[in-house]
Amino acid sequence: MDLKSLAVVILAAISFGCGGGGSSSSSVVSNPVPAISSISPSNATRGGPAFTLTVNGSNFVSGAAVQWNGGARQTTLVNANQLTAQIAADDISVAGTENVTVVNLGPGGGTSNSLPFSIPCVIPQPSPASSQTVARLGAYYFDGWAGPLNSYHLQQLVNTPYQDRQPLGGWRDDNTCAIEQQLAWARNFGLDFFVLEYNFNAQIWDTTEDLNSAIKITHALPDRHGMQYAIMYSDGGGPATINNTTDWTTAINDWISYMSDPAYFMVNGEPLFVVLDMRNMRQAFGSSSAVLAAFNQLRTAAQAAGFPGVYIVGDIDVTWLASGYDGLFPDLSMAVADGYDAVSTYGYAEVQSQGPTAGMQPFSLLSGAGNWIWSEAALKSPVSIIPTAMTGWDPRPCAAAQDPACPWSPQSVTWLNRTPPEVATFVGDLITLAESNPQVRVEPSPAPPIVLMEAWNELTEGSYIVPTVGDGTSYGDALAAALTSPGNQVRSVLTLSDSGPSNSNRTASGTLTDATGAPIAGATITLSDIPGNGSYAQYQFSGQAPAAAVEAEVGFRVNTDDPSILGPAFAFAGPDATSFSLYQVSYVQPADGVQRVLNNDFSAGAQSWSLQGQTQIVPCDRGPGQMVQVVATAAQFATLDSAHFPVTASAPFQLSFSARVVPSNSGSFIVYFRDANGNVVNIPAPSVGASNVESIPITAAKVPLGSATTDSAGNFQFSLTSLGTSQVTLEANYSGDAQHWPGYAQAP
Repeated sequence: MDLKSLAVVILAAISFGCGGGGSSSSSVVSNPVPAISSISPSNATRGGPAFTLTVNGSNFVSGAAVQWNGGARQTTLVNANQLTAQIAADDISVAGTENVTVVNLGPGGGTSNSLPFSIPCVIPQPSPASSQTVARLGAYYFDGWAGPLNSYHLQQLVNTPYQDRQPLGGWRDDNTCAIEQQLAWARNFGLDFFVLEYNFNAQIWDTTEDLNSAIKITHALPDRHGMQYAIMYSDGGGPATINNTTDWTTAINDWISYMSDPAYFMVNGEPLFVVLDMRNMRQAFGSSSAVLAAFNQLRTAAQAAGFPGVYIVGDIDVTWLASGYDGLFPDLSMAVADGYDAVSTYGYAEVQSQGPTAGMQPFSLLSGAGNWIWSEAALKSPVSIIPTAMTGWDPRPCAAAQDPACPWSPQSVTWLNRTPPEVATFVGDLITLAESNPQVRVEPSPAPPIVLMEAWNELTEGSYIVPTVGDGTSYGDALAAALTSPGNQVRSVLTLSDSGPSNSNRTASGTLTDATGAPIAGATITLSDIPGNGSYAQYQFSGQAPAAAVEAEVGFRVNTDDPSILGPAFAFAGPDATSFSLYQVSYVQPADGVQRVLNNDFSAGAQSWSLQGQTQIVPCDRGPGQMVQVVATAAQFATLDSAHFPVTASAPFQLSFSARVVPSNSGSFIVYFRDANGNVVNIPAPSVGASNVESIPITAAKVPLGSATTDSAGNFQFSLTSLGTSQVTLEANYSGDAQHWPGYAQAP
C-alpha cells in the first residue's frame, strides 16, 4: 500500500470509527405528518352536553393530540389510524364552525389538515301565538348565565340534581345565538318583550360573569324576531345600587342609548323603565325629593333624545304578603311622591321558603297570593299597575349550595309544585284582572293590557318558562295555547267630558264603543265625583283576629314609616300634603255586637288616644261633639293610636273609620293585634277563599251621581247642575257584559 492510500485509510478511521464505535452510526426516526380523513360526530347541538370525538386518518403516533381551534384536548391513541378526544360542553356553547386538527409532536411530526365541526344556530319558526293581541305580555329576564360553568350562578345547577333545568339552548347565554334563540322562543309563546336586568356593577357576584351581557347582545342583534326589550334597574343593595349623582348620570347615558333602539318597549309613547325596589331607591338617594330629582333628570335626558319622557315603574316589596308577615296591603303613596307612573313587582314568593311548612306545596299558594295582591292593588293603588304572574318557585339549588348569600337553608326550604296549565291559567287570570279594572291600566283601551311574568329564566329560584331539558317547551306551549284561544269579550272604549263649573247648564257627556268603534247601545254608565274638599264616608273592612291575639289597637299613619309597630306595611308612605277629619272608629265582633274602641267618637277628647305630629282634637264640623283633624304638609307627619282593647282570638270582626278626606296620597287607617306578652302578632295571611285583614288607604271618597243609558249611537249625558261651580274630578264606569270588557274614563 502506498503512502497516499494509507493516509486515506487512516483519515477514514479517524472520521468514522473514533471512540471505539466501530464503523456503525445511530439514526433518529422522524415522526410523520398526520392526516385526517373524517371526524365523528361532525356537528352538535349548541349548548349540548360533553361528548367523545372520534378522529379517523393516518400517521397517528403516541403523544398525538387532537386540537379544537388550536387548543389541545384530552386525547387517546386507539391506533395509527384513529384517535378519540374529550370535547367539553363549553366547547359547543357558541354557534359557529370549529376547526379540528391533529398534531404529532417531534422529532419531525407537524399539524394535519383541518376538518370543520359545525354548531348550528337553530331558530324556531314563527307560531300563531306570535301575533296574539290578548295582552302585551312581558317577562323579566335574569342575566345570571354569562360566565363559565363554574361561575357563581351556574355552579348551583351544573352537574347537580337540578341539571334538567338546563335550557335547550345551553347553560350559557353570553353569545348571539343563545339570545336570538330565546327571543324567537319567547315570541312563539306569545310574549312581546323582555324586561332585561341592568346592573351598574355588572360583576357584582362573580368577576367571570357579565350580568349586562343579555342587554348588550339584544341591543346589537339585527333581528329580534318581533320581540322588544326594556330595562329593569337592579338596585338590590350593595355595589349594585347607585347612591350618587355621578354614577346616576353615567347610568342615564347608558340607558338612553338603549332607549333609542327602535326595538325598545314603549308605554304611551315613552320608554319603559323599571326600578327593582322602590324602598331601596329612596334609601340610596336619602329622600323622596332626591328620588324625584333623579327621575326628573332621567326624563329630561329622554326628552333631549326626542322622547316625551320616561314611563317609570316602581317594583314594590310584597314578599311578606304571601307568607303572612302582617297581612296588610301596603300604602303605595310613596309611588306618587317619588315620581313613579305605575307599580309592579319582581316576585312575591321568597318568604314562602321561610314559612312554617317546609317541602313541596301546591302552586295555588302562589297563584292565590298573586291574585289577592293584584286585586287589592287594583282597588287601592294611587297609580297604575302592571300585574305580575310568578311562573314558579323552587329555590332548592340555592339552598343546597349553602352559599352565605342564599337566605334559605336545605332544612327549611319550601318549593311549589306546578304544571304548565296552572302557570298559563295564572297568567290568564291576571290578564282578565287587568281587563276588568281599566281604572288602573297603564294604557287605555283599545290597547291590550300590559302584564308581566316573573320570570323567563330564574333557574335557581324555579321561576322560569324558558325551554329546558327537563320540561321541553311545555310551559311555553301551554301559554301559547291560552293566548290564542278565542275570548268571548272585546274591549270597550269609554270617553267622558265635563262642560265645566262656569256652565250654568253643567253636564257630563261621553260615548261608549267597542274596540272597533262600533257603538254599544243600551249600556248603563255610572257616574261619580271626587269633591275637591272631600266628602263624608265610611272606610271599612271585615277580617279575623289572629289565633294568638288577646288585644288590638286602631289608628292611622300619615307621611311616616313605622316598622316598630307593623313591619314593612307602611314603609311606602308618602310624603304628600294631607288633610282629613276623623269622626268615629268602630271595632265590633258580630258574635256579641260590643263596641270595643274606647271613646270611639272622641266625645271625651283625647282620652284613650295617643296623638302625634299634626294630629289634634277640634270641634266637630258635622254637629255637636269633637273630631280628630289632620292638616299636614309633605314634610310633616301624623299618627293616631287607640288604647289597647280586648278581642277574642280568631273571632271575625268588622272595622270602620268615619272620615272626610281631601284628595291626597299618603297614609292608611290601620289595625294591629298583640298577644298576651304584648308582642305584635301576624294577621292571617291572604289565601284563596279566605277573608283577609288589610289596611285602608286614606284617600278621598267618591260620591255617586247616578247612572245613564247609552243611546243607539253609544252616547250618554248627565246633568251636573247640582254641583254648581264645585271643583270635582268625575269618573265614569261601565261594568261590561258577556260580550264587552268594562270601561273607565275620568274628567278632567
